[in-house]
Amino acid sequence: MQHSKKNLFNFLLSTYLVLLITSCVEHRDMSIKAPEVTSFMFEKSKNPQLPHDIEMEIFNTSKKISGYLKQANIDLTSLKPTFKTARGAFYVNNIQQESGITANDFTGIVKYTCKGDNDEDIVYEVALVPYTGLPVARIYTEQEASITTKEVWTKAYIEIDGMGIMDSMKDSATVKGRGNGSWAFPKKPFNLKLSTKQEVLGMPKQKNWAFLANYRDRTLLRNNVTFHIGTMTDNLLWTPRSQFVEVILNGEYQGNFQICERIRVDKNRVNMKEMSSEDIDDETVTGGYIIEYTRYDEVNKFKSPINNWPVAVKEPDEDVLVPTQLEYIKQYTNKIEELLVAGKFTELYEEYIDLNSFVDYWIVQTLVGNAEIASYGSVYCTKDRNAKMYAGPIWDFDFSTYTSTSGVENKNTIWYKFMFKDRVFKDKIKERFSELKPQFETVPQYIRSQSEYLAESAEQNWKKWPINIAKLNGFVNKDESLPYQGAIDSMIALYLERLVWFEGVINKL
Repeated sequence: MQHSKKNLFNFLLSTYLVLLITSCVEHRDMSIKAPEVTSFMFEKSKNPQLPHDIEMEIFNTSKKISGYLKQANIDLTSLKPTFKTARGAFYVNNIQQESGITANDFTGIVKYTCKGDNDEDIVYEVALVPYTGLPVARIYTEQEASITTKEVWTKAYIEIDGMGIMDSMKDSATVKGRGNGSWAFPKKPFNLKLSTKQEVLGMPKQKNWAFLANYRDRTLLRNNVTFHIGTMTDNLLWTPRSQFVEVILNGEYQGNFQICERIRVDKNRVNMKEMSSEDIDDETVTGGYIIEYTRYDEVNKFKSPINNWPVAVKEPDEDVLVPTQLEYIKQYTNKIEELLVAGKFTELYEEYIDLNSFVDYWIVQTLVGNAEIASYGSVYCTKDRNAKMYAGPIWDFDFSTYTSTSGVENKNTIWYKFMFKDRVFKDKIKERFSELKPQFETVPQYIRSQSEYLAESAEQNWKKWPINIAKLNGFVNKDESLPYQGAIDSMIALYLERLVWFEGVINKL
């Protein structure tokens, strides 16, 4: 009996010791944290080719280390970073790195493997964005989240370095994806809303900004140049301003983006009365509205009764718009359609639409060869309180414009298929084109100067986002495979060719 108890005691003791030792080993392993990078920079003292020290930002969630240059023509082929790691050592291609001593080629992404004391390896991608002459926008999202949805706003923070050519700014913000067809492309456009109204790169104060990706535009300039043309046509109430930037999102270079003013009721944008839900009496219900003729699904959308035109109310937005306001703007646009169909142009011009704005709008759209208004793409109108309907603002020109196949006249689109039956309208077109032609002839110089400004940025952008023809679903501009300056030369040649053709179309009216 005593022998049996002794055996049982020895068994329990040995089991306890095994469990204790195992627990200690596990506890010891858990106490050794994963390796991480605590600092990374390029010191001028170690790299004489640098104009100054470059502090790099470390993103431990996405394992990226990011920075950018503020000067051109710096040799990046042999830079020696100064760094510190915790609980591990750095290796590149299995060669251990010594801080401030080991050099690498940073013309592209360099992968540093941090080999930890706990036998865990973590790979960091180190990227140094070259200087392109453009401002740099650094955006940081909550938990380094990617911009993957158009429905949900993500908290963010933005810093724009004006690089000495424009004012810098910073603010908390929210971001979400944007676009219809463009959202399907690898390079994603997005909207950004600042927490306070601020000037951005010389553009007037506002909270709402669009970051246009221009993925299918080899020149990166179709929107920019068309907005420039729009500013020449002063019968349009407002044309969006824009500036180009390099975007770095959570430490990863995203390429060239065009920061653009979004279409909003604001004293610095569409300058008209901003409506509230209480604006429902006979005077206040008359404005201000921004509507869009659009083929895409939108909130507060209706179709006109005669031609089945799809109309969406953009402002007041869905949180403000009430049934009385929706019914008013629906009846107003329906009346315009009714008068167009009936050929009652005198009443139409005198009471319902601003003729000069509709003239300028057609000229801009047709001069650049925009075919999208035929399929209800980004066709905007505005109506202020106790005012007529104005055509515009113009928007969205990265597709179908400045191409050899853009021979569209837009004479059979929406309102214009009726207005071109009116002699007064056609005479206005002739008169207005004659006034604007000298300005239109300066556009090639503008294209050339802008392309020179963007040349370095374009090179970096297309390294990051080469155009995948298969993603364009057959809608190509035939310049996708050209060198950048070749695409610019083609754009200028096609514009000049189209300007001559366009004058011939107008002379036949």
